[in-house]
Formats: sequence, structure tokens, C-alpha cells
Amino acid sequence: MKYRAALTIGLIVALNIPLHATSVRRLGFDDLVTRAGSIIEGSVIGSQTYRSGDGKLILTSYTIKVQETLKGRAQQTLTITTIGGKIGNTILHVSGMPAFSPGEKAILFLEQSQSYTTVVGLNQGKFAISNNEVSNSVDGLSFPDALPGKPVKMPLDEFKRQIKRRLPK
Repeated sequence: MKYRAALTIGLIVALNIPLHATSVRRLGFDDLVTRAGSIIEGSVIGSQTYRSGDGKLILTSYTIKVQETLKGRAQQTLTITTIGGKIGNTILHVSGMPAFSPGEKAILFLEQSQSYTTVVGLNQGKFAISNNEVSNSVDGLSFPDALPGKPVKMPLDEFKRQIKRRLPK
């Protein structure tokens, strides 16, 4: 499944087809908690953009300083990899793919995809932290049921309580 997604993205890049939305499975809060191998609160301390081993994709790896681990185990820093970025004059943009800014703080729902750590459900699994609130974005995502996505916004402490309530005892 993940190979098929990478192949599809590779073909889109090779054929230079513009994307305006990426179709993904709609994930509810329970789905995010269940699918995530780890859930962390952290801040972006660096990034590196490079070409994939076969040279067909542009990847960006973000270094995250972990402040709190809500599920699973995480080291003090970890690397999250996304498809997309800019190298020279070449830009690869995948709609709905999470992107991060230096210093940005977020709660991230993470999973392993081959040798990479990625965000579950693209933007659905990235919750930016600002003014003691979390929010995600579903911009650039479309869902098989054709209904619009509903972003989440709530106080940070309540969001953490909701996560912990859904974790196995």
C-alpha cells in the first residue's frame, strides 16, 4: 500500500501533473491514537531537504526536539520525513502533506513507513500548538466520502487528556 502511494506520487512528479488535493482515508481521533506508534509533543529544531535514493522524489527530514511522549517511546530528538521540498529551482509539493517551520511546536501522531518516521494521515496527524491550543489543518486533503474535512481545535491540556483517555490501560 505504501509502495503504491510512493509510486503514484513518483508518476505524478514524472508527468508533472498538478495536484490540488490528496485523497486519503478520513481518520477520526480514535483512529489517529490507534494507528500512531508514538504520539509526541515537540518543537522543530532543524530540517534537511534531499533527493530520494533513486533521485525521483524530493524528501524533507525535520529534526524534532521531544518535550513529552504521550504514547510509545521516543528519544530526546527524532527525525520525521515527508515527501516534498525545494532543491534549487525544483519544487515538489504534495497537497495535504505536513510541513514544519523552525521553532514550530506541535503534537504529532507518528508511524513507521519503511525506514522513515512519518505523520499519520498526512496533515490529519499534525496538531500545531499556539496560545495553549492545538489545531490541525485538512487543507489539501480530500476524502473518499467526498464530505469536507473538519479541522480540530481545542485547548492543549484537554487534547492531551483526550489522548490519554484513549490509550490502552
